[in-house]
Amino acid sequence: MPEAHETYDDEYYLGLPVDSGRIDAIVRLLDLHENAVVCEIGCAAGHFLAAIGDQVGRGTGIDTADAAIRAASRIRDEQKLQNIEFEAISAQNFAANPDRQNKCDYVFLMDVTEHIDDSVMLEVLDASRMLLKNEGRLVIHTPNLNYWLERLKDKNIVPQLEGHIAVRNLAQYKHLLEKAGFSIERHVDLAHYRQPLRLVDTVLLHVPLIGGLFASRLFVVAVKHD
Repeated sequence: MPEAHETYDDEYYLGLPVDSGRIDAIVRLLDLHENAVVCEIGCAAGHFLAAIGDQVGRGTGIDTADAAIRAASRIRDEQKLQNIEFEAISAQNFAANPDRQNKCDYVFLMDVTEHIDDSVMLEVLDASRMLLKNEGRLVIHTPNLNYWLERLKDKNIVPQLEGHIAVRNLAQYKHLLEKAGFSIERHVDLAHYRQPLRLVDTVLLHVPLIGGLFASRLFVVAVKHD
């Protein structure tokens, strides 16, 4: 699998749209506090950390792509977020530093896990486990393979988004998380963020028998177990 820096450049990251609806929906599901120490793995242009910067004590965003970190640092500086930092480094190397271990209240994987295969995913989960405090929370937000549109993409009926090589369903995440020493504490099925799909999904998401087909995104909170 190519590294992110081989696929995406500065123009890509600086051109990423700020999907405030997506970010707002995620933040409403979190229980952030002003002293929280957080880390976002695969932070891309840093929009999510920038959005929660005034709600946490300290945040670090990491990404393997130098272009992503340049874009994220630019956004941070424009918003004057002194408690947020970014670093171009892999999750595994970042977590290998003992000074960073067992320090995080939250580790976020925001729309990144669909870009990595199972072997890399397990490495990222292992790094996340090292970074989290015992009472910390791992938060994943990602497309849902059970969603009707993702099913069509999986069957090559409609094209998949570039870079989405591993869209999974909840059962697959449960398996990987348990393998890495996590248990799912809670999950929320979310509608699509863009109209008209959002309207359709919101209406049908909770209909018995067919509702699962209209869960566009998964929001998963996991905790460490022994």
